[in-house]
Amino acid sequence: MKLNCIIIDDEPTARNGLAADIKGINYLEITGIAANAFEALEMINKHLPDLLFLDIDMPGLSGLDFLRLMKIKPMVILTTAYPEYALDGYELGVVDYLLKPISIERLRIACDKAVTLHTYRSQQSLTSPPSEYFYIKCNGKMEKIDLSEILYIEAANNYIFIYTSTKRLMSYHTLKGIDNQLPKDQFVRVHKSFIVSKEHIQQIGKNEIIINRVRIPLSKNFKSDFQKDVIAGKSFRR
Repeated sequence: MKLNCIIIDDEPTARNGLAADIKGINYLEITGIAANAFEALEMINKHLPDLLFLDIDMPGLSGLDFLRLMKIKPMVILTTAYPEYALDGYELGVVDYLLKPISIERLRIACDKAVTLHTYRSQQSLTSPPSEYFYIKCNGKMEKIDLSEILYIEAANNYIFIYTSTKRLMSYHTLKGIDNQLPKDQFVRVHKSFIVSKEHIQQIGKNEIIINRVRIPLSKNFKSDFQKDVIAGKSFRR
């Protein structure tokens, strides 16, 4: 088994040196090399890589900001000269954090972690039923959230608020990021700032949805998909 990978670094010497080292690791295959995040985006959408080697300090869009915005989420190993961003990287779920100059020994350790994680995920997807909960960081702690308890989720700048029947949780996260993690048969996007639980919808108006007596806007940009996904086939017809 080979992991397809893409290198993203604005420094030619750094990306060429990393590429040369990666070619010596027999379970990795380079499918693209990019000088910035914008070049990388097209490669990622085309090749759907298993692993990214991502620099942090790049012009236009930093590696961390790119990681936050990515819709497709491969495994990521950060490569940087700046140790102060390590915590940010791990909070975003990176596999490892490599400081330049990167030794071949340290590179192999990081790559071994990636292939181990990839193998584990592959086995889990074959043997495990869909999860009924997830963990998310709130106020410095990992909170367990049962999917069945979520009423709706609201975005506010770089944070999200998760509402259940008993509490409200705040987390540093994007709505797009949480949307990618939620099962599509249970949740639906209804507005640029709202995701709702299909099970907890009580009323549907022309431009709003009511859940637990809260009025949630139904945007025209999401209305067509919402009607096809939620309403079609669910209304009673004589």
